[in-house]
Amino acid sequence: MTARRSYKNYPKEFKEEAVALVLDQGYSVPEAAKSLGITTSLLYKWKDKVEAERDGTALSESERDELKQLRREVKQLRIEKEILKKASVDSIGQRNTHVKILSSGGKLNETYLYQTGARVCL
Repeated sequence: MTARRSYKNYPKEFKEEAVALVLDQGYSVPEAAKSLGITTSLLYKWKDKVEAERDGTALSESERDELKQLRREVKQLRIEKEILKKASVDSIGQRNTHVKILSSGGKLNETYLYQTGARVCL
């Protein structure tokens, strides 16, 4: 049986006060983390988030949602573009034509016929 890790959710006020110890009162992150009983990496994460919000570099919730939606759209458009590229690779002035390869060693296909100017009745 594997051990299940539980994560503790801290109230917003606790996070703000922990970061204030570091930013406003001059405690080092390891000192503040030890006195509060949390890990230093967690306090660094909270501190970085607060600093980003103060600098204006953090995204709001609506901006994050819009960014996710735009990334999904870009992904979908790239997939559609690749499909269209593949559909037009084998065509000679026509969309979605299939290359007709007969048992002639692969030389009887639309591309070869077009390049050589040959006429074939099928």
